Amino acid sequence: MTLGRLRARAGYLLRTEGVRGLMAGGFRSLRLLRRKVARYSRFQVFEWDTNRADVDLHRPAIDGLETVVLECDKDFEALSARGFETPVASPLFTPVWLSRGGVAFCAFVDGRLAHIQWVATVPSARGCCDGLPYRVDFAQRETCWGGAYTWPGFRGRGIFTHVCGLRLDYLRERGYRSCWNAVAVSNIRSLRAQAHWNPKLRMTARYVRFLRWKRWTEQPLSGPCPSPGRETRARRACANERSRQL
Repeated sequence: MTLGRLRARAGYLLRTEGVRGLMAGGFRSLRLLRRKVARYSRFQVFEWDTNRADVDLHRPAIDGLETVVLECDKDFEALSARGFETPVASPLFTPVWLSRGGVAFCAFVDGRLAHIQWVATVPSARGCCDGLPYRVDFAQRETCWGGAYTWPGFRGRGIFTHVCGLRLDYLRERGYRSCWNAVAVSNIRSLRAQAHWNPKLRMTARYVRFLRWKRWTEQPLSGPCPSPGRETRARRACANERSRQL
């Protein structure tokens, strides 16, 4: 990130989230820098069936809520003309991903940016989601998604869950049959929100990184999305089932 962009993001956080938001943003940046040196994380990897979407099923009762899909640079440039706040300095938004095949789903409340999520439809756009090496068969109309962020003033109101449904509907209409994503096992809020759409748990994984050395290990699983906080029991149950099959 350039110094100019870093200043713009700091100013944006201070203006929209106050001193506390600016400090939280600083800690996020430090965590990202630390992860580039050393990291150990555990994930659950899910597959979503795009035919499961019913966009009205989890629509939150929020006046002025509108979701805008950005597919290219022109969509991004048109936001201001339509009266929407542009996310150029916001967390997890990098315009270059739009030109690489990424699709951004931006939720606004009365024109104010409340939430953002990403979808990668081609391999070159995977970095807009999580950049993790679980397999996604793009040639067979699979996609992946991630990079979600909800602004503090809008958290806990069901926007993330609602936009997940919109993404599934978007992918189904364009002929994509499934979508993959990885969620850190510590991210209980995200696991709880996406469980409403019943994705299939396909594996647990560990990611270890030290400088340029990386290692990704997977443990295949099969079953519905487990309730948050029950990941250990879910893995144990699946392991017992495999033992019985052997």
